[in-house]
Amino acid sequence: MRSMKLVLVLLCFIAGAELAAQELRGTWIARNSLSSKDALAAAVDSLAKNNFNVIYINLWSRGYPLWQSDVFYNETGLYIDPTYQTRDILAETIAEAHRHGIHVEAWFEYGFVGGWTGNQPAGVKGPIFQAHPDWVAKKKDGTEIDGSNFYWMVHTRRDVQDFLIALCTEVVRKYDLDGIELDRIRYSSLEYGYDSYTDSLYRAGNNGNPPPVNVNDPVWLRWRADKLNDFMARAYDSIKTINPKINVSNAPSLYSSSSYTSFNSFCQDWAWWVNNDKVDNVQVQMYVGSAATMSNILDYLNNNLTPRKSKVFPAIAIKPGSTTLPLTEIGNMITLTRQKGYGGNAIWFYSDLPGVFPYLKANFYQAKTHPPFSPADWREIVKTVPLTDTANIRLNGTWTVSTLPGLTGTSLSTSMRDSASIEYYVNVPEDGWYEVNVYNVIAVNRSDSANYRIYDKNGQVKEAFVDQSRSENRRWLKLGDVQLQKGRSKVVELTSRFLDEGKVLSADAVYIKLNRRLSPDVVSGLESESRGEKKSPEKQIEIGLFPNPAKDYFKYSVFLKNEPPAVVSISDLLGQKIWQALIPEGLKTATGRVDISDFASGVYFVTVNQGDKVGLAKLLIQK
Repeated sequence: MRSMKLVLVLLCFIAGAELAAQELRGTWIARNSLSSKDALAAAVDSLAKNNFNVIYINLWSRGYPLWQSDVFYNETGLYIDPTYQTRDILAETIAEAHRHGIHVEAWFEYGFVGGWTGNQPAGVKGPIFQAHPDWVAKKKDGTEIDGSNFYWMVHTRRDVQDFLIALCTEVVRKYDLDGIELDRIRYSSLEYGYDSYTDSLYRAGNNGNPPPVNVNDPVWLRWRADKLNDFMARAYDSIKTINPKINVSNAPSLYSSSSYTSFNSFCQDWAWWVNNDKVDNVQVQMYVGSAATMSNILDYLNNNLTPRKSKVFPAIAIKPGSTTLPLTEIGNMITLTRQKGYGGNAIWFYSDLPGVFPYLKANFYQAKTHPPFSPADWREIVKTVPLTDTANIRLNGTWTVSTLPGLTGTSLSTSMRDSASIEYYVNVPEDGWYEVNVYNVIAVNRSDSANYRIYDKNGQVKEAFVDQSRSENRRWLKLGDVQLQKGRSKVVELTSRFLDEGKVLSADAVYIKLNRRLSPDVVSGLESESRGEKKSPEKQIEIGLFPNPAKDYFKYSVFLKNEPPAVVSISDLLGQKIWQALIPEGLKTATGRVDISDFASGVYFVTVNQGDKVGLAKLLIQK
C-alpha cells in the first residue's frame, strides 16, 4: 500500500508539472511554409516553443504528392510535385517535429481534386488525368472545371477510390507517422455527379432511371453521400489494417446553427463517419467571426449531428474571410471549446499564427500537453546528443571548430582521411526500434560520402552514406532504423574512411526517437504505470475509461481474473480516495458508469485492486 501511495504521489507531481488535461492544439502547415527545409524547420520550432502538439502537413496538393510516392509514379511516371522534386516533405516534417514530441498527420488536403490549372500548361488538367482521362468528374452541363480552377476525380469510381486509398496506405507503410487527415471528401458542388460512369451506376440501382435533373433532389443527394460514406469506410478500414495505431481524421465543415451545411451543399455526411466509427476524430471547420456564433453551431452539432464530443474538435480561423479576429475573440473561442466539453482546437493556419503566439502561450497554452487521442508518452521517447554533450561524444583524430553553424552552435570538421571519427553514445530510454537521425551540415567542399556506422543492440553494424555537399540534405536526415536496448551504448559513429582528397567532413548532433510504426506498444516506465500498464504482466489489471477527458460521467471497463472480489476507486491528486465500488467475485469483466457531475476539473486516478494485482489509469475531468 505504501508503494502504491508513493507511485500516486509521483504521478501527481508529473501530472501537475505538465498540465491539468490533455487537449488538441493543432494547426495546418500549407505550401507557403515549405519553400525550404529551413522554412519548414522554423515553423516546427516555433510551434514547439508555443506548445502546439499536432501538425497537419500538406501532402496531397493540387494533383501531386509532396513525398516520393511509388503509387503516383506507377500511375503517372512522376514521384512528386516538381516544385519539390529533390525533397520529401513528409520525411522532413517527421524528422523536425518528432524531436519536439509533436505529432505529424499527413494532410491529404485536396482529396478528390486531381488537377489545377495554375500548375499546368494551357489545356492540361494534370498528370493523373493524362494517365486516366476518364477519371475527370463532370457537372450537369457537361463542364469539368470548378469555380476555383480545380478538376475533380469521379467520386464513385472504384479505381479512383483505390488510388486515393493506396496513397494513404503507402505513407502509413513507409513512414513513422501519427495520423492521416483526409480533406475534400465531398463534391465541389451539387452540380457534380453527371459523368457517364456515375450515370450508369445510378441507373443500375434505380430501375434504369437517370440521375435527377434537380441537383437538390433528396434521393440523389443521399445517394451521392452514401457513396462517399462507403469510400470513407473503406479508407478507414484499409489504413487501420496496415497500422491500427494511426489516427484517422478529417476536416469537414459546419457553418450553420440550423442546418447540416456540408451535407446539403457538398453531399458530405461526416456525422455518419463519426457515429459509425469510420473516423477517429474530425477537425470541424467553423471559421466564423465570434464565439457566440461558434457556440450556436456547436449546440446544433451536439444536439442534431453527434454527441460524441471526444471525436470532435472545433477548428477556428484567425482570419475568417480576410478579417483578423481580435485576440480576445480567439481566446473566447478556446474558452468556449473547453467549457462545452470538447478536447481542444485546430487553428487555421500556421502562417497566421506568429502574431498570435504570445497571447495564446501566455493565456491558454502555458505548458506542454499531449493530444487526447493518444497516450501521453507516444512521442516522448526521444534522445538528442548535441556536440555540447561531451560525456556522450568521443572524438578520435583531429577535429576543428567549423565556421558553419550546427544545431546548438558551431559544428566540427576534419580533413584527415581515414583516421578521424566521432562516436556518439546514447542513453536509450526503452527497448525498441529507433529511428536514427543526423544533423547534417552542408557546404560545396564537403564529402559526398560521409560514412556513418549505426550499431544495434547486439553490436551489429549498419552503414549509411550521406552527401554533405547537397543543399537538400541539410539539417536533420534519417540514417535508418535500428533495434536498441535500454541503457547507455554507442549508437552512431562517423568516420573519415571514404573522405576524398581536398574534401572536408562535417560533424554535428544526432538524435534517436522510438519508431512507433515498428514499436507501437512500448511505454516509458512512469507513463506505463499512469496507464495501468505494469512492468510485470502478471500483476497488471487492464482498465478502460470512456470518455476521457470526461465531464459529467465516465464509464469504466475492467478486465479481471476469475478470482477474488475487486475494488475500483477514484483518488485525487493528493492520493485521497473520494469514491469506490465493489466488483463481486467471479467476474472476468466488469463495467460501470460513474457520476462525476460534482467533481472539480483536474487529474484523478482510477485504481483497481484485486488481491496482489493492481491497475491504475489517469482520468482527466474537464468542465
